[in-house]
Amino acid sequence: MAAARTADASQAAYFRSMLADERVQLASELARSRAHLHACSAGGRVVGLRAMARARAEARELEARSREVQRLLAQLDQRFPRGWFAD
Repeated sequence: MAAARTADASQAAYFRSMLADERVQLASELARSRAHLHACSAGGRVVGLRAMARARAEARELEARSREVQRLLAQLDQRFPRGWFAD
């Protein structure tokens, strides 16, 4: 039983670390995407409708991915409280 608990904690720590790294990367990509979207819609720039649609779709996709990573992290933290593994 102790070996299984140790293995579970090890896997939880690995996946939590991986998801936390992905969350940081997504936050960076989302900030860049939002800045691009803002630049497209502000400053009197002439931007085609397709470019705006692509910029909006990219931002929405990144937001959805970010929410999914947050959800996975929350479920992992609920299943394996932080005390189970060391950072």
